[in-house]
Amino acid sequence: MSCLRLCRARRLAAVVVVAVVCLFATAASAGAAAPEYRGVQLHSLWADSSEADMDRELDLARAANANVVRIDVVWGSLETDGKGRYSSWYVNKLDRFVDGADARGMKVIATLWSSPCWASSAPASLKQGCEGAWWDRNVGAYPPSDAADYGDAAQFVTARYGTKLAALEVWNEPNLKDSDHFWKTADKAGDYAKLLKAAYPRAKAGNAAVPVLGGALAFADRPFLDALYANGIKGYHDGISVHPYNEARGPADRWKAEWKQYTLLPGIEWIRAGQVAAGDPKPLWVTEFGWSTGTASGWQVSEAQQAAFVRDSFPLLGEYPYLKSAVLYNLRNKGNDTGHEDNFGLLNRDYTPKPAYTALRETLSGKSAPRRRLTLRIRRRGGLSVAYGAAPKRSRVRLSVSGCRRLRSRRVTVVVSRRGTFQRRLGRSPRLGGCKITARLQSGGLGVASARVGV
Repeated sequence: MSCLRLCRARRLAAVVVVAVVCLFATAASAGAAAPEYRGVQLHSLWADSSEADMDRELDLARAANANVVRIDVVWGSLETDGKGRYSSWYVNKLDRFVDGADARGMKVIATLWSSPCWASSAPASLKQGCEGAWWDRNVGAYPPSDAADYGDAAQFVTARYGTKLAALEVWNEPNLKDSDHFWKTADKAGDYAKLLKAAYPRAKAGNAAVPVLGGALAFADRPFLDALYANGIKGYHDGISVHPYNEARGPADRWKAEWKQYTLLPGIEWIRAGQVAAGDPKPLWVTEFGWSTGTASGWQVSEAQQAAFVRDSFPLLGEYPYLKSAVLYNLRNKGNDTGHEDNFGLLNRDYTPKPAYTALRETLSGKSAPRRRLTLRIRRRGGLSVAYGAAPKRSRVRLSVSGCRRLRSRRVTVVVSRRGTFQRRLGRSPRLGGCKITARLQSGGLGVASARVGV
């Protein structure tokens, strides 16, 4: 990985130790450039969002030091009544949003998705002549019968808003295997590739300076991305977008290698490896990530954890030079349910802030206090090998002992003191000779450190 740095071997007077400190990032790490676009998801175009709500959300996004906001643009609302018949009420609302973001110094990532009934390939039994509330029958999730119709709508958006847009994102999460909420078709990858190849030239015809993003992947779905390349998407996008959620784990928690599809950092690296394998040098855009405080959810984190994870994530993502954006999902709770989907917000539904809102504002301002990095040293004391280190105050550090000649691998956990230091006796030095000691923050914090005990 590009973020790993090897420290030079140092000889300690008491014992020969080769120490390697592998820091993914810290808020004070030199040279760590944050992604160009940093911001939040808004849902200001939804029917229950008033103009006052829109203005308040845009104000709060800007006050959090965001320079980009992502918005879902529903094609079925934009062009409801037929080809080329753009809905004035929806266009006016979208105008207000884009102009409002621009006036506040923010750009917009517009996610264009959901087919209007007239364009949808949904079966007639669902379309029912496009009478009644066809949108409640999931008609919009079906691909358009003619992908060129979507391309024309994409051209309308890029031509109208130009470089007030940071990017146009083609659809949303078409790869979800267990849900047809966004993309209902037997050939998800093949049909999405057709849509992207139709959309790209039309969107560029609207305004060539607006980046067009392909993928919009739920999680780090490398197999789906590989299938898109196999279906010929190379050359039909200016970037790949991905939503690498880390579930309830901290941003630096790399979890298990076999489940990297459902991680943040390993997921990003895996998707990038897929781009490299396909000969695709285009930037990678993280257009959704975040943590939910919903209490009825396996993804639940506390509000304090959400704040810590938000604070830690941006420096970590800043270590990837190919990453163009980092957009938190989302600014405001979507509702008052206790499940995870309603509770990703940095604000509650009534606009009261969670600690994560302050964490985002401070992190994006560059004024957040630097967190103490994780370090590790091994010294000999009275015939014993002792681990010494530093880490964030009151955190928990997991020490793993492996690669030993005489001992089985084992793990122990230590609590960091109020001074931000820890120590732990590991055992008799002769038996530990050659063992590798690895330290990790149990919460997923800001790094990994390892050292090898001298023989």
